[in-house]
Amino acid sequence: MSIVAIISLCLTAGLFIISFIFKVAGKLRLTIPIVCLLLFGTVLNKWAGEHETLAYTILFSLLGLTVLSWIVSLVKAIRCKRNEKHFEDDVAWQIRRAREMGVPLDEVQFNEQGDLLDPRTGVPIVYGEDVQFKDI
Repeated sequence: MSIVAIISLCLTAGLFIISFIFKVAGKLRLTIPIVCLLLFGTVLNKWAGEHETLAYTILFSLLGLTVLSWIVSLVKAIRCKRNEKHFEDDVAWQIRRAREMGVPLDEVQFNEQGDLLDPRTGVPIVYGEDVQFKDI
């Protein structure tokens, strides 16, 4: 193999690895810390060596903010799943109560507030004040 082919192959593999690293970093929100690490290791190497404590503080602060953003995203996802579960339970309860009241459920529809609509009239079903709530 010629030297040009080997260099081309190594350059292609290197660019592929860097591309893969940045795609993974983008998904994990680590792009800025990785760019900072690359800058400290190459372009700002002399500065990072002279101000090692500051360089590490900057890098670890960026990593801490990234971890904090992961935690915020996890909390939001848990809340969203919890809200979906409550909504599903509410829908199931409304359908069960409507079935007990004798409302035909051939065309089930809900309005924007999540109220079950009576298919005969198109208005939300009022369960009444004298209806006993067994499941609550």
